[in-house]
Amino acid sequence: MIDTHCHIIPMCDDGPEHWNQSLDMAREAVRQGITGIIATPHHGKGSYYNNPDKIAALVKQFNGLLVNESIPLTVWAGQEYHLSANYKEQSGIFNNVQPLADSKYVLVELPSKETPKYLNDFIRFLKSNELIPIIAHPERHHPFIREPGRLYELIGLGVLFQLTAPSLVGHYGTEVQQAAWMMARNRWIHILASDAHDLNKRAFRLREAFWLLEAGLQRETVDYLRFNAEQLVQGEVLETGEPIIPFQHKSKRKIPFWNPHRL
Repeated sequence: MIDTHCHIIPMCDDGPEHWNQSLDMAREAVRQGITGIIATPHHGKGSYYNNPDKIAALVKQFNGLLVNESIPLTVWAGQEYHLSANYKEQSGIFNNVQPLADSKYVLVELPSKETPKYLNDFIRFLKSNELIPIIAHPERHHPFIREPGRLYELIGLGVLFQLTAPSLVGHYGTEVQQAAWMMARNRWIHILASDAHDLNKRAFRLREAFWLLEAGLQRETVDYLRFNAEQLVQGEVLETGEPIIPFQHKSKRKIPFWNPHRL
């Protein structure tokens, strides 16, 4: 498995505070079957400022530590870019944005409680510069929960969406879990990632989320999401599938219960 959204680099944001914590996260990732991680520290959220040069240096250092510790994990540079109104004035946006694994895809975080009025302008701005936005954890964005059809509209503009694994297993509550499953069933999701910050409160839970998807939907969904993660780190084009039109899907299949002994 490839995890395309993980706060595993220390001393950057609300993830690990030191290298030993990062190494512990790496060991747990390998135990779960993860072979590669895109490190995505916050950028532009609160006081977190992590430009490409800083991220690249830390990722290089971390990969060296992984080799020294004989941990079979590869880490690529990435970033979770927090969208704000002054994105064009941020001392040259393209000097500050780190695409995922040096691809053309940029991981974008929206404010949780409202969709910025300038989102469509930002999308066009990125696309005019040959970059494609992937919006992180849409199932936790309140306007998307209230009006799911907004995702479908944005997909039509070329936006991709990344679902968070803990949301599928109920970590953020029933409302977010139901939104996550609805988005997955409607094929509005293009990548599944952990958004892990630590080993306790915000752990990986990627393996169990994939198991739940296979049990609750179908194997093809799991293969599709894993394939896109592989495509991303290889710099290839992601598959978009055929999204279902809002309110057309009426499946009543229950969310399956996670049983770790099945693995």
